[in-house]
Formats: sequence, structure tokens, C-alpha cells
Amino acid sequence: MNMYSLLPILSLIAGIALSLTFGFPLFLGIVLAILVTLVSVKRLGYSWRKQWEYGLEGVKQTKPVLMILFLVGLLIPLLMMGGTIPAIIYYGLSVVDVKFMLILSFLLAAGTSYLLGTSVGTLSTVGLALMGISHTAGVPAEMVAGALISGAMVGERFSPISSSRLLILSSIGMTEREDRGNSRTALAAVVVTALLFAVLDLLRAQSGDSGMIAHYQGLLREHFAIGWLPLMPLLVLIGSFAFRVKAVPALLYGLLAAAVLVIGTVPIELAQMGRSILHGYELHTGTALDQLVRGGGMMAILSVLVLISLAGFLNGILNRANLLAPLVEGLLGRTQNTVILAAKAVLLSLLVVIISCNQTIPILVMGSTLLPRFGQMERGHVFLGRTMLDSTLVIPVLIPWNGLAMVMAVTLGIPTLESLPYLFFAFVLPVLTIATARRFQAAGSPFTHKKAM
Repeated sequence: MNMYSLLPILSLIAGIALSLTFGFPLFLGIVLAILVTLVSVKRLGYSWRKQWEYGLEGVKQTKPVLMILFLVGLLIPLLMMGGTIPAIIYYGLSVVDVKFMLILSFLLAAGTSYLLGTSVGTLSTVGLALMGISHTAGVPAEMVAGALISGAMVGERFSPISSSRLLILSSIGMTEREDRGNSRTALAAVVVTALLFAVLDLLRAQSGDSGMIAHYQGLLREHFAIGWLPLMPLLVLIGSFAFRVKAVPALLYGLLAAAVLVIGTVPIELAQMGRSILHGYELHTGTALDQLVRGGGMMAILSVLVLISLAGFLNGILNRANLLAPLVEGLLGRTQNTVILAAKAVLLSLLVVIISCNQTIPILVMGSTLLPRFGQMERGHVFLGRTMLDSTLVIPVLIPWNGLAMVMAVTLGIPTLESLPYLFFAFVLPVLTIATARRFQAAGSPFTHKKAM
């Protein structure tokens, strides 16, 4: 690769590093990378017009993420106003043992995500409720967010209806049976992650008590109509995801149900309702409840929408100008040791995720680029599929500017950098995948061409 091919990627890394180091808005780092990329790619023979078209194509690819973020920003204040989230918190405080909040959050999110097949749906329903319970019980919010996101990604990895998992299987020609036969490492990662959260529960300071929980429940009853009716938007959301409705329509159905609930049952002026949707819901009771039941709003996610759009524009140019594939091929080298090969593939996944803005592009880039190389191995597509399922799929939650991580951060109200130390599953799974890669080498010469076998 020549210097003009490397400059866009180096400028992106530099821009992000400068933003994080000096506290600049992250979008300024992306803007710097876009400017360098435009000049560099022009030197490679691509006109300004072509680059603009490529960039717009990249933005179009982020539309599903942008729509989800937009709908989540509308939905959360409506769920607050209608009493849905307060009701869930109230009932949850009665049944959830807050002494084991982290392990319970992880397991509940994992089970829900497996059934629904979507991490976004899990966090926008069960996740929001458990975050509210954690605030009430005095459990550190960043720890609970880490447990919820880790659990949600378990579902993404294992669910038979997970779109990201199915995309990996289809892109490399791996069957469901082959995945099930090579998922022991991922199951071990689930066990290790659960143990880590259990230990963290035992070690952390237990700040919640029954008296405080009863106090919060009393405040919730005083300011909200606690009952089954406020739970209807949640049931609509869960039902939509359970019937395999895609994320955007499911959120629209939940949004409609929440709006009908607020208009029909809450004595609130339309102007006040509009302000809450725009700026986020505020209770203003003068009690500790004000910090528990608040959040959402379009203004809070505006910068996130801008950042994702800029990242999509940049990625569109990098992808269509074919700057990513040569980089992946060059860094992979010609190693024949499967442990080293898996480690390089995981690192490449991290790199591609860093310079991309969602889950889909890294999956497509890694699959199309690495399959010819891994295809030289006996069961090479299975080796590649397992490596991608255990790394490319989960790593995006570790990158603050990735679209998936941003959706999760906005939904839970916890910035990715705060929950990052507790995203155990996304750390443990790739490490175990590398450590157990040697078994693919035990079958014989790994890079013997299939024709010769």
C-alpha cells in the first residue's frame, strides 16, 4: 500500500486519539479524517464527485442505525411519562434480589436476547427496567450497563434468529450444525463472564437496603399510576420482537402504544409533552425520584446522529475506494500457525470495526477478504466462522463511535467509556477463541489445499 492509501486510516486513528486525549467532540476527529481522506483518495484517481457519491452511499448504510436511535430518543420519554418504566421498576424491586444485581442482569439480558434475537430490543425493554432498579438500589450504573450489554451480546452470538450471526454464517458458507458443533468456546465464555459478574456482586459495596427500596416504591406509587395498564407498551415491544418484527417497525409499534397511553391516561399538556420529547423527561418532584425517572429526548442524541452520519460517509469512501481489503490482506501475512492466525484475525476485526461504523461492514469485509485464505485449510470456513462469530460480532460494543455501541449507550444512558471495563463477554470471548485455535491445527497440515486431500 502506498502512503495515500494509508493516510485516511492513520488520520482517523489520529483524529480519534486527539479527541479522546484533549476532550474535543469526537465528530471533529471524524471530520479531520474525512478531509484527509478526500485529498488522499483524489490523489488515487477518484474524482470529488465520485467520493461524494461513495460517502452518501455510506450514509445510506447507516440509516437503520439512525432510525433506531431516532425512535429510541422518542420512545424513552414517552415510556417515562406514561408510567411504563416506573411500573417496571416498581414491580422489579419486589422480585429482583439487588444483592445479585449484576449476575441477574447478565442472565436476564442473555435469555431475553436469545429469545428476541436482538440486543437493541433487549436493552430497550428489559435493560431499561433493570437500569432503573439499579439506580434505586444504589448499584453502580456502569457495572449494570456492562452486565446488560454483555448479556445482550450473548443472545446476538447464539440466537438462531440473530441477524448478525446469520449474516456471518451465510457470508462464509457455514451451517447451523457446524456452528453448534464449534460453540463450546463461546459457551465457556458465557460461564466465565457469569462468574466474573457473580464475583463482582460479592465484592462490591451493597448500598441498597429494604428500607430504601420501600421508600422508592412509595414515591413511585405517589407520583405514578402503578398497575398493568402502563405495561402495555412494553408488551407491544416484546410481542413485536417475539414475532420476528424488525427493530424499526417494532419500535414504531411500541412508540405508538406509548403515545396512546400518555394521551389517554396522563393529564399533560401537548406543549409539555413536546418539550419532554425534545429535551428529555424531567419529573420535578423535589425528591430522589427525579434522578431515577428521567432521560431520553432528541437533543440528547443529536450529536450521536451527526457522528454516525459522518462515520458512515467516511466508511463509504474507504470501502468503495477499496482501501480496507488490501490492508486486511497485508496485515494477515502468510502465517500457518492457527493460534497466530486467529489472533491476527481478531486484531484485524478490531481494526476494521474501529474504522467502520456498524456491525455489518466489518462482517462483510472480513468474510470476503479472509475466506479465500482460510479456505485453503481443512474445515477452514468453520475456523473462520468461529473466529468471526467470537470476535467480529461482539467487538463493536467496545468502540465508542461504533453505531451499535452508540445505540446501547443512548438506550441505557451510560457512555460506552464508562461501561467499557465491565463488558466482560466482549473481552473474554475473543481471548478464549485465540487460546483454543490450536485444535484446528491438530487435524493435520492446516494449509494443505483441498484438492490435494
